[in-house]
Amino acid sequence: LLLLSLKNINSLILKYKIMLKKITTFLKFNFYAALISIFTLQANQKICIVIPAYNEATRIEHTLEAYTKYFDTKPEKTTFLVVANNCKDNTVAVTKAVAKKHKNIKVIDLKPGGKGFAIKQGFLRALRSKTKFDFIGFVDADMATLPQYFYDLIIACKNHDGAIASRYAKGAVVHPKRPWGRKMGGKLYNWILRAMFGLKYKDTQCGAKIFNHDTIEKVAPLMSEIGWSFDLELLYLCKLFEKNIAEVPTTWSDQPGSHLAISSSIAKEFLNSPKRIKQRHQDLKLKLKKEKLAQKKEQRLTKKNKNKKVATT
Repeated sequence: LLLLSLKNINSLILKYKIMLKKITTFLKFNFYAALISIFTLQANQKICIVIPAYNEATRIEHTLEAYTKYFDTKPEKTTFLVVANNCKDNTVAVTKAVAKKHKNIKVIDLKPGGKGFAIKQGFLRALRSKTKFDFIGFVDADMATLPQYFYDLIIACKNHDGAIASRYAKGAVVHPKRPWGRKMGGKLYNWILRAMFGLKYKDTQCGAKIFNHDTIEKVAPLMSEIGWSFDLELLYLCKLFEKNIAEVPTTWSDQPGSHLAISSSIAKEFLNSPKRIKQRHQDLKLKLKKEKLAQKKEQRLTKKNKNKKVATT
């Protein structure tokens, strides 16, 4: 009886070993298959990063070389679209020289100025491109956001309609530390914007953002702010279209030579723009609200008719 019991135990152990081996093989196969699938999906994804440039002749080459070097190691196919806006220096010439070495660098030379105008034109050019980009975004030319931290936004965007870098979200690293007055002024301004627009973001103004194709297709043609308030308008339009935008804590380096000098005119622009933006898109807000109500009504009717059919059968 003892020998029989031992034989049965050995038989069971052997069966479990065979079963465990099959499970392990199955998991390994599916794990590698998933990795191959993810890599293939990423390799097929196309990205356009717009870089607005105003008198950036001394910095644009370094930025482009750093970004192309980093993104050449990634599976996605990335195009860099430099939009020179009313430059008085040789930004365009420097960019074209770099573009000769990198086929994925394009340049637009615009005469009208304004960062918001430059980014909108970059978005529209990306939408008109023969290449259908899966993601379209922008980053400042000053390298305040290093390429690896911009790539964090791309990863986040794959599970959202867009992703924006944040200097104020928990986990963000900003160096050197910003002056207390400027930091608190930025936080106060963002608090006001959240209250006025119902935006959840702690940092609307950071110069690194990316969105999926559908989001840019909807919001870019409606952007009108040509100056520094374009970020606010862009995010408000995303809210009206109910886009799910992730706010990603970033590592950000304040760069010398910034073109945003806090002056009375700039301060006035930031204070006046919220009211102007809300008024401009009031009709769109009402239109989208009506469309949403109509859609809900149609869904209720469809459900009601479906329940009637079930009841009669």
